Amino acid sequence: MKVLEKHPSTSVLKPFFSDFVETYLDNYFIETVQIIEPKNDIEDRAVFFFVKTVNTLNAINELFKTGNIVSARILMRSLFEIELQTKKIKKDGAIFLRYSEAYEHFKSIETCKIMLGVREDDDDVLNHYTEEELKHAITHAESKITELGFLPTGNKSNGKPHVLKYFEIKQMAIDTDMDLLYKTSYKNLCMDTHTSSNHFYKYFIAEQNRKILNLHPYLHELDLMISVVIMFVIDMIDDFCGLLGLESKNLANRQLQKLNVLSFNLLPKLVAQGEFKKNNIFI
Repeated sequence: MKVLEKHPSTSVLKPFFSDFVETYLDNYFIETVQIIEPKNDIEDRAVFFFVKTVNTLNAINELFKTGNIVSARILMRSLFEIELQTKKIKKDGAIFLRYSEAYEHFKSIETCKIMLGVREDDDDVLNHYTEEELKHAITHAESKITELGFLPTGNKSNGKPHVLKYFEIKQMAIDTDMDLLYKTSYKNLCMDTHTSSNHFYKYFIAEQNRKILNLHPYLHELDLMISVVIMFVIDMIDDFCGLLGLESKNLANRQLQKLNVLSFNLLPKLVAQGEFKKNNIFI
């Protein structure tokens, strides 16, 4: 079988994206986290989400530089989920924290019940937790859930299903006006995160009467991938600053907005690229 290794590809956005991440964003991140003092749980979460965003962007940038676009797409999906939670806590504030705490208690109950079910067949579980300890943990979690204003049951309107639905990606996307990106870009990225039986075509290129194995799918679409990342994080600094009461008109944010304009100007080329892709032509 003929194998296509790293085929020639060009990217307008790649150097600008790398410069934004490695210079402007990293410098802003380091300078900012050294001076801020979170005053409450909401601000703690804001810092946590921002740290995850910056770390994920750095990892994506490194994968872009090495041509490993498939792995980058998996992280891009995670990036979207981080941004959704950032926007969700900015929108809901203390409500987000209440649901988050209840969610953790429901997961704790779930884990304890699993351990109760296997402890007789697993000496390690038996040695670490007694049946009494596990049942006490369940009772404690149920009481905490009740204190938070929820029912520690399967009640759909105010129990576990209700709390879990609050954190469903689709629901958060709808609540934060990100549902269009969810339906398009996010769902597309899921094909690489969850191995699909019908996604193999991305790894093969038709050439007359034979197929070529493409070791680096999407490499010729790097500008499109960078554009998607920019759409995901265009508000990241504004959201972070809004949650912590910081000035959003900073150098890093200005560079991000410039990158967004550059990406938008490439839109005609990206649309044309999609048309050519249907015929297995790389541009």
